[in-house]
Amino acid sequence: MISYSQLVSQSWPVYPNVTIVRGDLLHPFVSGNKLFKLIPLVDKAKKEGKSFLVSVGGRYSNHLHALAWAGHESGFQTVGLVRGYETQPLTPTLIDCQKWGMHIHFISHDEYEKRYSDEFWTFWLGQYEESLRIDEGGWSKEAIRGSAQWWRGIDPKSTLVVCAIGSGSTYAGLVLSKPKQVKVVGVPVFRDPDNYQALWIKLTDVGVAMDDIHLWPEGAGRGFGKLTVQEQAFKDVFEKQNNCELDPVYTTKVFHALAQRLNSDDALQKHQISVIHTGGLQGNRK
Repeated sequence: MISYSQLVSQSWPVYPNVTIVRGDLLHPFVSGNKLFKLIPLVDKAKKEGKSFLVSVGGRYSNHLHALAWAGHESGFQTVGLVRGYETQPLTPTLIDCQKWGMHIHFISHDEYEKRYSDEFWTFWLGQYEESLRIDEGGWSKEAIRGSAQWWRGIDPKSTLVVCAIGSGSTYAGLVLSKPKQVKVVGVPVFRDPDNYQALWIKLTDVGVAMDDIHLWPEGAGRGFGKLTVQEQAFKDVFEKQNNCELDPVYTTKVFHALAQRLNSDDALQKHQISVIHTGGLQGNRK
């Protein structure tokens, strides 16, 4: 049985109309949105009689870290398909994964680029009998449904909710289960020269109405896991002032994007805003 703490919130004194939802405090090992996404997938694996949970990610993947722990706690074997090379030293993230029993296979950049193809998954699922495919970041209808759990910790007076977009599961889950009067804004943490058309299609394919999709694409900055000088300075000051750790992949970009918007758009001062700290601090470990 996977358990976690109740969601708690704190104020952001610099912006009195903003509440921080502290998903990073949900669990001592596996923080934030990963638990909400993985628990329904673990339940699915149990119902289908699976033995292995197989997924893909990078060397500092919050998702693989959470999957390894969840599998260990639930009695499943886990398999991590990691973008990288065996000659590279194991990161603290992967050391934890191995400690929790994950079988790690390193895949090349070219293999990683095929991670959404049937060919890719036919091969890897064929290596492990009775295995469940879990896409990168947990993207699935189960993970989207599980992400509705965030509303238990969001201030019911909120009129605007802001969160990061990686795989999109958390954002889709929030939008599909939101109160009618609430606007949910997503901050993509990756750059896309096609203006996020693939993300729009992905979201609408699972039932998100186009009118309900609101993005702040400038929040991506230099791209996935890369901070600008301004973002790094913001991270340093924020952590000192709020006793709240941010990571370079997701949360720094979200909080910085919100701060920039609040400083330039007076209309946002009229909103009661909840910003979600989705946890996932593996990017800070070196």
